[in-house]
Amino acid sequence: MRKLTFPSALLLGSIALQGCAQQATLDIYWIDVEGGAATLIVTPARESVLMDAGWDREDERDAQRIEAAMIDAGITEIDYFIASHFHGDHVGGVPAIAARWSIGQYIDHGDSVEREQGQGRVLWETYSSASDGKRRTIVPGDALSLDGLEFTFVAANREILSSTFGSGALNPNCENAFEGSDVSGENSRSVGYLLSLGEFQFLNLGDLTVNVQHALACPQNLLGVVDLFQVPHHGNGVATQLTWALAPTVAVSNNGPHKGGSAEGYEAISSIPGISAIWQVHRALDTDDEHNTTAGMTANLTEEDDAGFWIKATVSADGGSYTIVNARNDYSETYNTR
Repeated sequence: MRKLTFPSALLLGSIALQGCAQQATLDIYWIDVEGGAATLIVTPARESVLMDAGWDREDERDAQRIEAAMIDAGITEIDYFIASHFHGDHVGGVPAIAARWSIGQYIDHGDSVEREQGQGRVLWETYSSASDGKRRTIVPGDALSLDGLEFTFVAANREILSSTFGSGALNPNCENAFEGSDVSGENSRSVGYLLSLGEFQFLNLGDLTVNVQHALACPQNLLGVVDLFQVPHHGNGVATQLTWALAPTVAVSNNGPHKGGSAEGYEAISSIPGISAIWQVHRALDTDDEHNTTAGMTANLTEEDDAGFWIKATVSADGGSYTIVNARNDYSETYNTR
């Protein structure tokens, strides 16, 4: 039996109890992989979707942290693994998770555009080996077939939806908006998805760059409004023309102590009209208190390697409300779906 590295025996005891409960809820875990943005979704039917696997480490720290979340959710395999893009903090941990669990399907935006470069070649070759025979390349508009909810891909390989989830009206936030210029490399090709359960909406855009965020927002906001928003690129590179149109109630930043969580990103998110809360996987140690959320809403306060607390959202079976909890201190808040 593997030994799980996790903060406390008390928390592990609660994990076992929760895993056995098997409640008919939608659960979303933002797992601390020190900035690699691993996000696990477990549906009411206990189907599982993991986007990104953290770093390649000899001690398999990130796989162990993903395993702890899986135990909490009461699952033993991964139905879908999504590679948002092919960078080391997102897919370096793929061999470790592939060795531990059955993975039904690997999903990506297409071949890595950095596969001819040194580390990019290594990442691509290890991903290709793990996904051999189970790989699916998606385009915007494709969907996962999940029981009881909708899961639609909205961006991939620098392409976006051809239709809209919104009203189709022009977005007033586009006037004089910065359009971004980063069209090279893997970040701009990130896979993004929109998940819907009843009226509840969750948006995860991976490390999507400002220029592609702008295309989703202007001249029309193609995504409508959302309840819960994962801040792109670990809390950096936020296109306000999109976030203001999305008008999320809650934002979650899956950042690291020294990765992501920029002051500019925090200001962009905190300026969204009507936003109720910002949760962070880590305190951003390279900025000040004004550019971090409260300690209660921060899962990890230091850079110690043995921490690894997650943030978890539990969405009611009808999608009418959701509760977010900090695993470090059990602080929670409940929000109504709009």
